[in-house]
Amino acid sequence: MPPRLCSIVLAAHGSTATEHCNDPLHDMAAAILQRQEEQSATSPDLWIEKITPAFLQGEPQMTEVLESLPEGDVIVIPVMTSDGYYLRKLPEKFASNRNAGKFKFHLSSVFGMHAMIADEMKLLVTHHLSSFHLKPEETTVVVIGHGTRRNQTSGESTYRLVNTLAGQFPGLKCLAGFLDQDPTAEKIAAEITTPNTIILPFLISRGPHTTEDVPQAFHLNTGTDQLFPYIHQSDSRFLIYEKPLAMYSNAVDICFDLAIETLNISQPVNLISHGELSL
Repeated sequence: MPPRLCSIVLAAHGSTATEHCNDPLHDMAAAILQRQEEQSATSPDLWIEKITPAFLQGEPQMTEVLESLPEGDVIVIPVMTSDGYYLRKLPEKFASNRNAGKFKFHLSSVFGMHAMIADEMKLLVTHHLSSFHLKPEETTVVVIGHGTRRNQTSGESTYRLVNTLAGQFPGLKCLAGFLDQDPTAEKIAAEITTPNTIILPFLISRGPHTTEDVPQAFHLNTGTDQLFPYIHQSDSRFLIYEKPLAMYSNAVDICFDLAIETLNISQPVNLISHGELSL
């Protein structure tokens, strides 16, 4: 059976704060195409004709992105962290494209809620504990999510990750903090009493949240040239600040998994006749 032809849109919030803050999504799209070329003989389920990110803030815009895609099946992968406020914005944004009626839309599960995200976080924590000889009882892991006071379910995926990590690493203190709901990142940072801290941003890209807001909450250097992992050491504390999700080593695997799963189980939706995507 020939592979199913489709396009993929990596739908993300994005940012216009700096010139390159959306680059990880463009890099992810290029890496997915590269992986397809390398593994075409072993991945017969689908063939990606075109893949592109699309943003609420940034280029290309979700409201215009379909102009660059061939007509047919489109898999929309929400490169977001939760079933929250911005996920609910996707249907109207894609429906507003003037050629939306020519496409069959398939909406995947949320990128940040995929099980491989927790797996990568476990690997990162394990690596740092081992590489820097950190004792679990002297170390705090903080997962920083965005959260929002506009949607009560937005923080649930962050807490789920914290609980998963706590179950994996007995003796390790695991906390959740947020940028737009309580407890705030600043509050959590002030409460840490262990000499060692590992910060895992549950954020997608390298916009101002990851390069300014989170480092500022933990009194670290800020700036668009932030490198990951960022390591800070002083007489009183040792701190590791990890990369955002779009830069994870398994990000491409997650997208392939979501795309194949979605094509296998999803019924396409015509936005013009239905008025919305099924979330």
